[in-house]
Amino acid sequence: MTNDALAGEFIAGRAGPLFVLRRGSPTSGRCVLVVPPFAEEMNKSRRMVALASIRLAAAGVVTVMPDLYGTGDSGGDFADADWELWQDDLVRTARWCVSTLGPVTGVLAIRLGCALACDEQVLAVMPEVSRTVFWQPVLDGSRFLTQFLRLRVAASMANDVRESVADLRRELSVVGEIEVSGYRIPSGLASALDEITEPPVLPVGLGVVEWFELVRESGLPVAPSSSRLIQASVAAGRSVAGHSLAGEPFWAATEIVTNEEFVRETARAFTGPGSTAGSAAS
Repeated sequence: MTNDALAGEFIAGRAGPLFVLRRGSPTSGRCVLVVPPFAEEMNKSRRMVALASIRLAAAGVVTVMPDLYGTGDSGGDFADADWELWQDDLVRTARWCVSTLGPVTGVLAIRLGCALACDEQVLAVMPEVSRTVFWQPVLDGSRFLTQFLRLRVAASMANDVRESVADLRRELSVVGEIEVSGYRIPSGLASALDEITEPPVLPVGLGVVEWFELVRESGLPVAPSSSRLIQASVAAGRSVAGHSLAGEPFWAATEIVTNEEFVRETARAFTGPGSTAGSAAS
């Protein structure tokens, strides 16, 4: 098997089968778990994940990315999605990695996946994570849900229909689900997102955190809210570094967009000098 070999298989999930995609040699002993973003953002990000996985496989690091229940090739429909179930999906995937590939030593989390990666239940089954990479992290679920609902508001305006986020939230509570950009969002998932708040500091279980954020042009800093959380985490004894990289938002672009600097810096974070993500944390 070559270093960049690609393999997919189904593992048992609590609600149904979960599809996991592995790239790299299963005997490498070095494993990075990819925590995917939300809804269409995952489809737009798949090429970026593939490029990063290819780069990591060439360096001898295997990556594993699950399709959470109701998404991708896993069982269920998006209307069956549930935040607590997704947490369980990640726990099961991590345990599968440990039993099949060895300890999970690194985490690559994308957008809302960063909030999932911060869950203590998930981190508890990955005690040897020494390095985490965040791509454009989203840690406030309520704000994210509001932004997501605005996609429906914008689409409605284009069709001369007037809706507001408040209207859509009322519809969610009455009907039990709502469709946004082709995704049926159940009220339970929406309620769970509303309860997700940004942590005061990042969990220690993430190990060394490299926080990558896109900006409009080179030289601009990360967002002030990001900077505040990074500084608070550092003050609390965490090792966190923020990086701003110029480019187009690949998770939201109309066409598939890639960013070579994101890929290169992610590979450097997991395999470069000073990185311990390829081995168990001491």
